[in-house]
Amino acid sequence: MRKINLPLILDTFFAALCAFLLFFTSIRYYTKNVYIALVFAITAFLLFGGLSFLYISRKQNKKLLVSRDEKQKKLLSLHLSLSSDEYICDLFEKCLTTEEDKAETKNGKIYTDDCVYFFNFKMQPISEDDVARAIKFKSEQKKVIFCSRISPEALILAENFLIEIKQIDYVFNLLKERELLPEKYVYEGAKKITFWKRIKARFSRKICAPLFWSGTALLALSYLTFFPVYYIVSGGIMLILSAVALVIN
Repeated sequence: MRKINLPLILDTFFAALCAFLLFFTSIRYYTKNVYIALVFAITAFLLFGGLSFLYISRKQNKKLLVSRDEKQKKLLSLHLSLSSDEYICDLFEKCLTTEEDKAETKNGKIYTDDCVYFFNFKMQPISEDDVARAIKFKSEQKKVIFCSRISPEALILAENFLIEIKQIDYVFNLLKERELLPEKYVYEGAKKITFWKRIKARFSRKICAPLFWSGTALLALSYLTFFPVYYIVSGGIMLILSAVALVIN
């Protein structure tokens, strides 16, 4: 079952309503005719509502695609960091093999006619020491390091020695283009947060003081108003929430 896109509906309705009110008010003011103003206002409501819907939905879809890709990149980075050297070499040997150039694995590295590829996927950005190991490796071919991330200092060192660095953005796009992205990642994501943990996360100790003073102020104001019950109830709720936030944290 598809979820209702409430933000899209509300934003579209708000834009259409603004157009309706603007056209109805201005045209009625100048023409003094309610029916003419209503016709133009309804037309503006439909027109601006439709345009707003198309613009907002397109923007949301674009943002959703970017968000999905970023999530996939993080999962891929972790997946490669936790995978064995044999798995990585096998994966990229398939990826780097073309009709013109066959890739071959030797001693944890992949060789093509022009390049030798090093693979260093880990949780942290690769360091200057990691780059130094590639520098010390004797080869006449161009050196390329595949990694998740690289530190700024290590990147400068690699550039000085003409070593090409391919980080997770490039790796993700390359595997996606060759249709070699893993069907199932080693770690698909965090466990679902329970309802109780979600509630507990909202009640941090930081909200205790604001809730306490706001509740106290409302109770004090109940002595000065003709409708004290609303102030007492609201203030009491705030004091209870303040105590709950303090206790559960």
